Amino acid sequence: MASYLVAEEGPLAGLVIRFEEGSEWILGRDPDVSYQVLEDPMVSRKHVICRLTDDGYVLENLSAVNPASVNGKPIDAPVLLQEGDTVQIGNVFFQFTLKDPIENQVQEKDKEEKVSEDSPTIYEESDDLGALAFSGTSDSRWIIKVISGPNAGAEFGLPEGSTFIIGKDPNTCDILFQDLSVSRQHAKITALADGTVTIEDLGSLNKVLINGQEITAPTQLHTQDLIALGTTSFLAIDQQQTRETIISPSAGMEYTPPHGEEEEVDTAEEVAKKNWKKMVIPTRHLILAGVFAILLILGLGGVFSLFKSESVTLTMGDETQEVGKALKNFPEVEFSFNPATGKLFILGHVMTEIDQQEMIYQLKSLGFIHSIEDNVIIDELVWENTNALLMKNPSWRGVNLTSMIPGHFVLRGYVQNIEDSAKLSEYININFPYLDKLDNQVVVENTLEAQIQGILLQNQFGNVTFQFANGELVLAGRVPSNQESKYNDMISDIKKLTGVRMVKNFVVMSKPTSDIVDISSKYKITGSSKYGNVNQYVVINGRILSVGGDLDGMTIIRMENNSIFLEKDGIKYRINYNQP
Repeated sequence: MASYLVAEEGPLAGLVIRFEEGSEWILGRDPDVSYQVLEDPMVSRKHVICRLTDDGYVLENLSAVNPASVNGKPIDAPVLLQEGDTVQIGNVFFQFTLKDPIENQVQEKDKEEKVSEDSPTIYEESDDLGALAFSGTSDSRWIIKVISGPNAGAEFGLPEGSTFIIGKDPNTCDILFQDLSVSRQHAKITALADGTVTIEDLGSLNKVLINGQEITAPTQLHTQDLIALGTTSFLAIDQQQTRETIISPSAGMEYTPPHGEEEEVDTAEEVAKKNWKKMVIPTRHLILAGVFAILLILGLGGVFSLFKSESVTLTMGDETQEVGKALKNFPEVEFSFNPATGKLFILGHVMTEIDQQEMIYQLKSLGFIHSIEDNVIIDELVWENTNALLMKNPSWRGVNLTSMIPGHFVLRGYVQNIEDSAKLSEYININFPYLDKLDNQVVVENTLEAQIQGILLQNQFGNVTFQFANGELVLAGRVPSNQESKYNDMISDIKKLTGVRMVKNFVVMSKPTSDIVDISSKYKITGSSKYGNVNQYVVINGRILSVGGDLDGMTIIRMENNSIFLEKDGIKYRINYNQP
């Protein structure tokens, strides 16, 4: 059973950490000891450790400077993780789940048409049998040849009945790729005894692509398949199928008829003596002559048909359609093609470097494209660089830039006041080049606090205190138990406010009292007015108030002769006075 930590907010939003192999996993910034490296300045070298126990997955804090938290509560002792728990590590907020997030995502992608075996590949073999030599791999039927990446040119043999782990961890991997985009244990490749080879993704971050298609299960390889692991790609080659060898007898070899078969050779004199009209032509000679005649007729017909056929040319419209098909999985990329020079100009946005490499690979497979001028923006690099600059300002460390789809950026997070928000907006307007594609969702904490205070007063819960920081709201105080339903409705309204990520409720429900508290000694009534026999206004401590008025958080609910009745949080108060 596997579990996952999915980064929902922070500088690593979108990262998926998979816990499957082993029983302990360390998360932190130290690549030598961490199962998953978290590139965040607020993360310690060894920040947390997750252990698989009989009860489930247990998370333990290892950082004394910036402890991790689960559901907003700092981890003081090992915590058993539950489905949907929010885990904060540094500036990153993860959600814990036992469900594979990739399987839950609804993705509808049209499958690329498979390249037929007769189509030319990106590598052409020469007629010279020695043109493609594999040093050190002649004993293996299958080999892999690295064609791009830091290990380009390397070759590895795959003996039958063996299994190899591919990655960048020298302690656990059999085939090492010194590539930052390759996971510590990226893929497993197996050469079976029956001559087949399969490859399996080991939960890598950048996945395994075969001929541009992502795999989700163990997949059988065919000769000349192109496998991409991050920015490293290699070919799987079956040496028994790379060429067809045709053996023909040499000119000096004599033909030996089969045993028991002897051909009769007539001398010239015997032929002259024979009557040619009485000669019998063997049936096989007649069949061969007939086949030859048919082939001759078909050949002549084909030659004559060439003069009647029309030449087939690839029009500009057809070329444009082919380029459009190659870019159909990249909707934010636009292009312009010049058929006269074969030059293609592309611009727009893609999500990651892997997407950009896949796009270029598909475009280069079109034979009519001679050169490509690439002006496509890689969004991943944009928001990584922007976040690194934002982290330099202490007032903006709660803000980060992300992009969920190519060409659309979202700025999220929290700043303390309007002044910080104005400075951030000015900085982004000057330094961020894609303002038309930016959605600014930064929340000003002071403004949000004013909204929360207004909701509390509107619902007559003025005695409830609160604290708000980095999207976390903490409520404390007392509420009469007969107003619990009203209080819960208010909490639901507060959770709907933009910027409120988590609500911690420490409010205590108290038993309502029917006693009326006399506060006559605290307030002095110096005057009153009536309309008929009904009291209209009173003057309390110099303030003119009526029914519904507010006096130090208490609401006037009724005025009678010589008494004013007030209420606050379910408690009733009374002020007695002598009416003139």
